[in-house]
Amino acid sequence: MRAKANLREGGLIDLVEIREGDALETLSADLPETIDLLLLDGAKALYPEILGLIESRLRPGALVIADNADFAPDYLERVRSPAGGYMSTPFGDEVELSMRLG
Repeated sequence: MRAKANLREGGLIDLVEIREGDALETLSADLPETIDLLLLDGAKALYPEILGLIESRLRPGALVIADNADFAPDYLERVRSPAGGYMSTPFGDEVELSMRLG
């Protein structure tokens, strides 16, 4: 996988965990205590459910990057809601950048 090679070359491989497969399975167990960054780039309809799996582990200030978020209206509603606990904005083409507030 090229991403792992890039992380290794950049000296960041010890800071990153890449989980491949069905996110509902791979993210349902053995999560680290805190998560600083989540990249969502898969089945758009599952974005809200995936966020729900790890939300309690997102530290304040953690970033969530959701690719093609325009195809996940329920997700966008959640992260853009003032009561949702995120500060969120569109960033680039169909990417949503969100920061966990608390």
